[in-house]
Amino acid sequence: MTQTNSKTNNNYDVVIVGAGIAGALAAYKLAQANKRVLILEAGTEVPSNRGDYMERFYLASAKTPESPYPKNLNALNATVLDIPNRGYLIQNGSLPFSSTNERRGGGTTWHWLGTCLRLLPNDFQIQTKYGRGVDWPITYNDLEPWYCEAEKEIGVAADLEDQQYLGLHFSKSYPMPGILPSYLDKQIAQGIEEMEFEGELLKVSPTPQARNSRPYDHRRVCAGNTSCIPICPIQAKYDATIHLSKAENLGAKIWYQTVAYRLEVEAETGRINGVRYKQYQDTNGGVTNESIITAKVYILAAHAIETAKLLLMSTREGLPQGVANRSDKVGRNLMDHPVQLSWALMPNPVYPFRGPLSTSGIESLRDGSFRSNRAAFRMEIGNEGWNWAQGDPDHTVNDLISSGYSGTDLKNSLNSMITRQVRFGSLVEQMPLSSNRIVPSTEHCDHLGIPRPEINYQLCDYTKAGFAAARKAAQAVFTKLGATDYTSVNLNSPRLFFYQGQPHLLNGAGHTMGTYRMGFDANTSVVNADLRSHEHSNLFMLGSGVFPSVGTSNPTLTIAALALRAADKVISELNK
Repeated sequence: MTQTNSKTNNNYDVVIVGAGIAGALAAYKLAQANKRVLILEAGTEVPSNRGDYMERFYLASAKTPESPYPKNLNALNATVLDIPNRGYLIQNGSLPFSSTNERRGGGTTWHWLGTCLRLLPNDFQIQTKYGRGVDWPITYNDLEPWYCEAEKEIGVAADLEDQQYLGLHFSKSYPMPGILPSYLDKQIAQGIEEMEFEGELLKVSPTPQARNSRPYDHRRVCAGNTSCIPICPIQAKYDATIHLSKAENLGAKIWYQTVAYRLEVEAETGRINGVRYKQYQDTNGGVTNESIITAKVYILAAHAIETAKLLLMSTREGLPQGVANRSDKVGRNLMDHPVQLSWALMPNPVYPFRGPLSTSGIESLRDGSFRSNRAAFRMEIGNEGWNWAQGDPDHTVNDLISSGYSGTDLKNSLNSMITRQVRFGSLVEQMPLSSNRIVPSTEHCDHLGIPRPEINYQLCDYTKAGFAAARKAAQAVFTKLGATDYTSVNLNSPRLFFYQGQPHLLNGAGHTMGTYRMGFDANTSVVNADLRSHEHSNLFMLGSGVFPSVGTSNPTLTIAALALRAADKVISELNK
């Protein structure tokens, strides 16, 4: 990376912190409108090809979300291990926050699955409808046109008739036809036909996905590689590097290896008047340059943990709690989609380990009157057998060899087991808790001398009840299918929790949300409906940190829709 003297480059309309999907889409739309845009990205620049990443992935013994990507001590990601405090996050809660992110050009879309579900209409009004959580300051109808725009920009494959359930409605069709359901999807759909769970009819629905079912936006068709997490080898799955490139082609600038650590505020007006940053050359080294960059408008899009940390670090006289934090909500209400994993052996082969990691799910449990009493969930059907659950096929191979199997007996036993594996990953709605929070550490810093994030995290009984219901639903479906349930819980894991005497194991979905939420009232939220700070008129915040509640849909499509909507507001502001 070439170091930059910012004193000669303070002529930007907008500075964006973070080059993930929110920052990339905003930069692209602003550059389209002829605005002068600079992105500050903590991680390394986008490689010219992903060959080195693929080689590292192929050689890795553990195919984790981080396995393809080189280690960068100056831009550590939120790696979570079962051994407390061995990762970047400092875990102080009763449960470890179990999700990860990528700090590199393109952000966490480097390892996302590609699921592009919309939030449901009732998700925006959960307090009004069910007396839980807080309402959004916008409705589904407000965001629906922007969902359509986001689906077009990303390139989402789905068929409209499959997605019109639980109040969803669409003003436009998807840009591509849906990805075909897997053979496993079809077997489950047929096996649970007319089945109910707690009075709700179960139905398998194909999943809208950010991968090409036909050539789209100069990218190839999905070839069925089952490595969507952590990396698509041919970029048939969308990632944010696509819009970073488009933004650069329109004149936007990106400074990689540039870590924002403080916002400056003009005392008289309350407007942001600079971002302080540190730059580095060597990913194993330290700071090589420190300076400040200024613009007319500032956009924070650096992930729900890093954006909150940046705001909280920016204390000054008159702002003892940091920037945009008179409500004391910055860093609070940290949420994820706690994942309940269940796995079983089907009575007949269903042939997993082919195609995208997931192509369908049971979506009919995402909403209902039960949400007054317990959390909703969606049941993602995994096409990768027991890979997530226990690291298969390696685990089963080693287990059989250790049991004395070899030769033809080993081959036949493997064929019998591997071809019949099925797993559900139920993404559970989580309620915001003020005590679930991220704060900058006062004791531990990263390699650039910037405080690491300290996390306090737990689950409330409402969320735990949804988690337990997801386990019961999976058990009921396995019974209906005639499958043998092999789900187990490691009683020694720090991710273990109990609900009504039963043990459960927390898994993270990688969906970090809620830490600078949007709202009607400046006393209880951080940004307004336009994602503008209540306190600083030229400061906007993007990403899933603005979510007041989380529903059950994977957040990326909503992040994209909100980013496009906010970019439109910023353009209008700059055009005044």
